[in-house]
This record gives sequence, structure tokens and C-alpha cells, in this order.
Amino acid sequence: MSGVVVVLIVLALTAAGCSSPNRGAAESLVAAVASYDVVAHRPARFIVGLYSPDQSQTLAFGAVTFSLNYLGDGEQTDPFDPPAISPVEAVFLPIPGQELDPNAAGPTLVAGSVATGVYAAPDVEFDRPGFWEVVVAAEVDGRTETTTGAFEVLDSSDIPTVGDSAPRTRQPLAGDPTVDPKSIDSRAGGDTPIPDPELHDITVADAIAAGRPVMVVVSTPTFCVSRFCGPITDSVHQLTLEYGDRMEFIHLEVWQDFAGNELNPAAVEWIAPTPETDGGEPWVFVIDADGTIVERFDNVASDVELLTAVESVLNSGDG
Repeated sequence: MSGVVVVLIVLALTAAGCSSPNRGAAESLVAAVASYDVVAHRPARFIVGLYSPDQSQTLAFGAVTFSLNYLGDGEQTDPFDPPAISPVEAVFLPIPGQELDPNAAGPTLVAGSVATGVYAAPDVEFDRPGFWEVVVAAEVDGRTETTTGAFEVLDSSDIPTVGDSAPRTRQPLAGDPTVDPKSIDSRAGGDTPIPDPELHDITVADAIAAGRPVMVVVSTPTFCVSRFCGPITDSVHQLTLEYGDRMEFIHLEVWQDFAGNELNPAAVEWIAPTPETDGGEPWVFVIDADGTIVERFDNVASDVELLTAVESVLNSGDG
């Protein structure tokens, strides 16, 4: 392997170990890979957030292009000419709860109060584990802006995925006198009741045993690192009000004790099943009436994606 490739691998490893975005050469955009569980040989949605260098603005609307380049495995055993994935289009994916014009012109940099989201490319498949780089090209204000972001592709993952049997979780429910309400929903506690009791009235195990489709959102609305947990939990609750007579909607709080750095055992089953698993949040899992995971969303899921997933599982003959 050439010295240049070795240097790139070192840079990728450094970037993968921190949470800050990577700065483009022109320093007009920065990219942050937002996908949590990127695994080789597993086609999946791939998402990237794009921001101004000071992160005061978000790139929003329209579409951008992702090019994906393999950097190496970190052990200097890869060929000199590394593989790449042909450019793919990625469209803007807003976080839930925003009232946005679907025909708004873009991409364009806007304040977070105007629009917040990521860019998503569907069914991206990486042919090997190791360190990769996404090169993003965007037409902004009549000029082409580019930026890069490095990330790791795993050989395997223990986080439940499409086709897996869903964990039969028996989480504590609203009203359980033996449990701190804050560990059921981080927004509760003291004089504040659990805000969405409809999301905490049946266990995942009992819902599956009853032959009901289920949508499980694993999130911590108060302590979320990505700031997307509250909106996505609210969106799942809204779906409960419309579809709750046909399927179950369940929220699993991530933290049993945030101050004590103690995860909820129920959440662990889904997002941190092994000590090596990086338990990012939020996640949404959709389970059919047979108890099989048929869809999942990491970090960001738009209202359209959530609604489409609900209608798909209900119309599949299982609802």
C-alpha cells in the first residue's frame, strides 16, 4: 500500500473516533456521516448531514451527490488501487415535525429554525469492511461545493436488522410503582407525568405475542445527543392516535439513570446488545405480526418514511 493511502487511513481512523464533522477543502461546507450501523454486504439507507463551517446553518432541500471511496482496513493489506462506489443521488430528508414546502428550491444553507435534516441515499451497499470516505458534491447558489467525511464500515453488527426476529422485550410500563417514571420517559419525573402514556401501556413481548404489528422507537427525548429524539418520538405518538387501533406503538427510553451512566436493559436489547456496540440514538424498528423486523431507521426518519412504513406493514396482510 502506498504511503498516501496509509495517511488517508490514519485520517479516517481519527475522524471516525470523534463526533465533529469533517471540513471540505473550500471550507464552505462540512459533512457529518449520520448513519449509525454501516455494515458490509448489507444494502441500507446512507445518511449525511451538511452544515456551514461554524455549524450555524444546515444545508437543506433538493439533492446532492455522494461518491464513496474505500480508504483501507488500517492494516496495510489492501491493494494500491482501492475500490469505489459510483456516485449516487441523495435527497434531503427532514427530521419529523417540520412544516416544510416539499418543492422548496435547494440545496441551500438555512438556519436550523427554517429546516433541519440530512441527505439520504437508498440501498447503498459496501463490498468490504474498513474505512471509507464520502465525497459530497452540492450545487449551492450556482457553484459546486464539495466536502468529505470519513467513517467505518463494519464486518458485522449485533444491532437487530431487517429479517431478524425482534427482541421480546419486557420493559416497565407507565404507572409501575417500582420504577422511576424518568427511566420510562426522560421527560417525566417529579410533578411531570409520562407525556405519551399510549407509548408505554404494553410490552414489546406482549404486543408480538398478540400478533400485532409494532413500531418501536428507542430514544431519550431529554438527553439525546443528536437532538432528533424528541421530534421522532412525537411523530411516533401521532401515528398512535391514527393507527393505534390496528398496531402497537412503543417507546423505549434509553437511560435508566443518565447521571449514573446506566442504560435501560430494555434499550440495551435493541441498540447496545454487546459491550462493543456503539448505542447511538434514536432508532425506530418496525415489526410485522409474526415478530420479524421488516424496517428500521437510524438517527433520522422523516414523517413520510414513518407513515410509509406503518402503511406497508398494515397492508402486507399482517395488520
